[in-house]
Amino acid sequence: MLVGGGQSNWSSYPWLAFIIGLAIAGLWPEQWPVIYYYGGLAGLACGSSVLSFKRRWLIILCLALGFGRAHLALVTKEAIISQLICSNKVMTMRGEIVGQPQTRSSGGSQLIVKIKSAQCGHEAINFHGRAMIYGPDNWLDSKVGEEWQFTGKLKTWPAGGVFSYRYSLFSRGVGAIMAGEKRQLVGRRPPNLWLKLVSGQQHLAEVLTTSLPEPAASLAGPLIWGGVGRLSAEWRNNLAITGLSHITAVSGFNISLLIILLFNNLLLLHCPRLLASTATSIVIILYLALIGCPASAVRAGLLGLLMLWGRQLGRVVQAYHLLLISASLMLIVNPFYLWGDLGFGLSYLAVLGLMTWTNRWDNIIKRLPLVRYPFIRDNLAVTLAAQMWTWPLIFWQFGQISLIAPLANLLVVWALPWLTIFLLLASPIAWLWPAGQVFIFAPAGWLLNVLLMIIKYLAHLPLAGFMVDWPYCWRIIVGIVYYLLTIILLRKFTLTNNDYVVTPKKVV
Repeated sequence: MLVGGGQSNWSSYPWLAFIIGLAIAGLWPEQWPVIYYYGGLAGLACGSSVLSFKRRWLIILCLALGFGRAHLALVTKEAIISQLICSNKVMTMRGEIVGQPQTRSSGGSQLIVKIKSAQCGHEAINFHGRAMIYGPDNWLDSKVGEEWQFTGKLKTWPAGGVFSYRYSLFSRGVGAIMAGEKRQLVGRRPPNLWLKLVSGQQHLAEVLTTSLPEPAASLAGPLIWGGVGRLSAEWRNNLAITGLSHITAVSGFNISLLIILLFNNLLLLHCPRLLASTATSIVIILYLALIGCPASAVRAGLLGLLMLWGRQLGRVVQAYHLLLISASLMLIVNPFYLWGDLGFGLSYLAVLGLMTWTNRWDNIIKRLPLVRYPFIRDNLAVTLAAQMWTWPLIFWQFGQISLIAPLANLLVVWALPWLTIFLLLASPIAWLWPAGQVFIFAPAGWLLNVLLMIIKYLAHLPLAGFMVDWPYCWRIIVGIVYYLLTIILLRKFTLTNNDYVVTPKKVV
């Protein structure tokens, strides 16, 4: 899929202003009244007649709308939390499992439950949002759609901050945290399309678990469905040190693959373009629902659908414009993606890096005598381009710098598209033919074990990565200076027209 094209235009600026307004709301100090922000915008609006930039009124309005949308979401969520008056008291919650059970990095399980009723002692609590419930390992057997009654204590709500755990929970609609002590199965929702999709995913995940040895089985699932699933803390750390955590997120490659294979094959079967576009869109939406709609996948899906229907309608759209539109649409629905979902930010920054730096790095690497093979050159250019924009965000959040990341991505990432294709095709076949599961997955298991050996070896090399124990504000300053220098370099290394071209393999 071509994701490219041309220079930025003024039609993108209002969308960018909306996102900036959202970002400011997440950073706005609690002790500062909101009126200060809108007072500043009013002053800017009054003085806008002396400003020279285009569409200044529309940009100011979008700044206000972005801040207002985010502030409304924050106030609403805090109001829900304030209803919980039973902190540090035994509480009973009854609700339905709405997300796949996950393994906690510190051990045990975590469940996302849609609460239908809550009670503290004999007092009913008016809370009907979602709760994150921690439990022992055996709670991982919970199924989506099951209704349980949990007993435990509410945990202290985490503090705020950019990309904090608090905002991460908000992005998933969670308004309470419980340390579960006991549970009791109450019932199960009648089957519907969504539950059938989730059940199908669970069956396929079980096929992978039984057919592949660990830790290969734990890594195979995230390649298809995304998320760390039941990946151990040791392997999560190995992926972080080597700069390979992104492989556990459903990427643009998965979405591009579905669009290209389905849309092109439907055209080969002489299907009308309108019908082919509609069928492809339905499959993409069902796939997103199947994997739980993670932010990175929704971004890729939105971008793919916008491009698909843009071409269907005969519209020429620019990559930057599409990127901003898809981000704005997601943030209108859920503003907490911007501050609470690190994958959301990394996903968009990676695509931006691919659009702006892939060809530039390719031209630089061509001049190096040691990199003569196009395969190595292309993969190295893509890796460096993506990391040009993403590493400051990782540095902001974790204070971690991976020196081995370019080499690790070069040695590992090339195999992931082939693994993804194979696992997507083999999983349904193995499900229908249980007796042949071991033989069907043997090639994938061998390749996964080789990649895991490489990751483990690189993660344990001296100076593979290190932590910088700087205050958060200093990390932000370093990141801002870095991005300013990057923009200056972009202006210096200007390419020709149509230089921002990203192939399916290069879409993150």
